[in-house]
Amino acid sequence: MKSLINRNIIITGAGSGIGRLMALRFAAESSNLALVDINAAALKALKDEIGKKGVKISVNTYTCDISDRTAVSRTVAGIMRDFTQVDVLINNAGVVIGKAFLDLSLEEFHRTMDVNFWGHLYFTKAVLPGMTARNSGNIVNVASSSGLLGMPLLSDYAASKFAEVGFSEALRRELKKFGHGGVKITCVCPYIIDTGMFRGFKPMLLSPFVKPDRAAARIIRAVKKDHPYVMLPAHSIRGMMFLKLLPTALFDWMLKMSGGDSAMDEFTGRP
Repeated sequence: MKSLINRNIIITGAGSGIGRLMALRFAAESSNLALVDINAAALKALKDEIGKKGVKISVNTYTCDISDRTAVSRTVAGIMRDFTQVDVLINNAGVVIGKAFLDLSLEEFHRTMDVNFWGHLYFTKAVLPGMTARNSGNIVNVASSSGLLGMPLLSDYAASKFAEVGFSEALRRELKKFGHGGVKITCVCPYIIDTGMFRGFKPMLLSPFVKPDRAAARIIRAVKKDHPYVMLPAHSIRGMMFLKLLPTALFDWMLKMSGGDSAMDEFTGRP
């Protein structure tokens, strides 16, 4: 298990949820932090909280809408000026709308894809050349169980997460193929993490919410051990993947019986 002492870590979506918890855990590992979020006040509060812990690390904050390619380029340039190199990139920022496809505007669909997929790709494209030049580094893409199994009222969200999973797998294999195997890709596919982002979601049978601190701890462990995948909870994700092997009619029936078809019916999300 490798040390994270003095490693330079970018975390997008660091202002809340598991992004915030990962920042606190990386700080405890004595890692230097480049914290990115669209919410400047949340970033300041997090930086102040880390500062009170007395850890001797560098912590810089960057306000950025990751769906804006120009803003991402500007932000990464600033990070490189401040830290010289990036050792770990955590692509964590995400949004969920929770509407039926016919009720979604194209602008809303684009917004979901822009944040959940394109924003992650922009950051990856910006930092990967430095990693391949050194043949070392970690990129963590926080996807979702919705990147493995599509559910009603999540067409845009599932599309963004399926893209994330496919991108992660292809990139991991591509890096190995071209001699950059020292750069590790981790794809995180959790069930619903209890951060408030999915407020109103009804958990499926035998699939309780994932505790945020547990998710943060597992992701950091995956970085330290170079794990290619993080499935949370493992039994639920494996169960979902098994369902997809069944005949479609049986798959649909079992998903309905387990509560999958109605899970988003009372969704409200964050206020």
